[in-house]
Amino acid sequence: MAYFSLLSVCLLSLTQAAAGLQSSDHLVMFALSGDAITLPCSIPSIKSCSSIDWNMAEMFGAVTKVVTAGRVTAPNSLRLGLLKDCSLEINPLVLDDARLYSCDSGALNSSVSLQILELTERRTPADDTIELQCFLNTYKGHVACNNRGIHIKWSTEDNTPLNGNRFHFETDSECFSKLIIKKRLTDHHRKWKCQLTQNDTFKAAISYTTTVKDGIEEVFAAVGESVSLSCSSTSSLGIGGRVEWTVEGRALTDHISPALSPYKGQTGPFHESKDSSLVISRVSALHAGDYQCSESNGQQKVFNKIKLHTLDVISEGWSGGDNVTLTCVLTCAKECEKYFNLTWSVRGHNSWQSSLMTDNNILINRLFLPVSSMTSDELTCFAHREGDVVASKKWHTVNFLKTPAWLALPLGLLTCIAAGGLYVYMKRKHNKDAGNEQSSIEMTHVYEDIQDANDEEQHQQRQPKREAVTTTDSFYDLLQVVN
Repeated sequence: MAYFSLLSVCLLSLTQAAAGLQSSDHLVMFALSGDAITLPCSIPSIKSCSSIDWNMAEMFGAVTKVVTAGRVTAPNSLRLGLLKDCSLEINPLVLDDARLYSCDSGALNSSVSLQILELTERRTPADDTIELQCFLNTYKGHVACNNRGIHIKWSTEDNTPLNGNRFHFETDSECFSKLIIKKRLTDHHRKWKCQLTQNDTFKAAISYTTTVKDGIEEVFAAVGESVSLSCSSTSSLGIGGRVEWTVEGRALTDHISPALSPYKGQTGPFHESKDSSLVISRVSALHAGDYQCSESNGQQKVFNKIKLHTLDVISEGWSGGDNVTLTCVLTCAKECEKYFNLTWSVRGHNSWQSSLMTDNNILINRLFLPVSSMTSDELTCFAHREGDVVASKKWHTVNFLKTPAWLALPLGLLTCIAAGGLYVYMKRKHNKDAGNEQSSIEMTHVYEDIQDANDEEQHQQRQPKREAVTTTDSFYDLLQVVN
């Protein structure tokens, strides 16, 4: 196999040389198996794709036409297609598609070197190790790599470089690298990433999930969020068999609600999805523990074991104090491993952190913040496993001047001021109205006194006439009474 790999690499190099091209003279594209890719035809001023051929380099210097006069003629034509701009589409990619392709119009041509990044696991004789191999195309072992500036590095799922004594790296060439892991049971269903760069520019990355026999999957979840615990290989369920979930050895059957219809009318935090995964709708610290899904027909066939760890942030203080204390708590299923860690993001805050404290199955990291420096911002606690961020929990800081109580204070003051102003206005209006009424009464009395004096004076001057008038009036009054 190594002989044919070396031979194919040599032939690819010879094909490139025969075409008068070096790796720096044509376009190099990187992809993964299973991806879809479009190889551009860089010939300028193409009038019609009917004049375009696509050629693919083969072993022993042969060339296969995959597109002839604008038509796909390759045996694997179902995966190939010619686009309107004469580009060649391949979907999905397989490792054998890593070739040198040439777009030819008869007078001009352009070339594309397709490089496929692959990641496989190699079974090792040692039971305590896992070996992963990451490579480009068929470049394996000590085979020279024709790509310039290529570098392969290993990382965790969140792109954190792998560090520690249990990781060993072997790089036989720029296009081939091995990661040898000292195995743990908790490496079950854990993801590892191989990243490819060229001249320090990211080109491609591929991940691999390891499976460990009798292993235990570790799941980290933030309190208050939802988490799904997978139950693997349920396709091997026997006839009439069903999945049973247990936590700390106790059956959860009576506490689980099926995905579509509630079990016995219960709508608790546990739900079983259609793929038999266990869903916890709102995680709490009490949910941390050892979970297991198995077949419940008496065979006790275990499908998956899971350690669920929970992450929470608790705040204390503000009751007359100058500081607030934020406590980040990782509650582990049994005990917190020494490679677990908690960190805070404290950008823009004057604060200090306490050292990590471990108490049985609890890992704690405290953060102290002066109230005077509190602003409307987010602080985040991160849970790490061997440097890999596996969970995070946010806490919103509070600006007292923006709290509902402080926001209500100006409104209350305005209300009081308005009410006070209205009261003063009404009081003044009332007093004014009362004053006006009193003045009107007093003026009426003065007017009546003056009017009486005038009447009396006129009465004295007109007394003879008044008597006649009085007599007549009296007679008139007498007639009124009689009538």
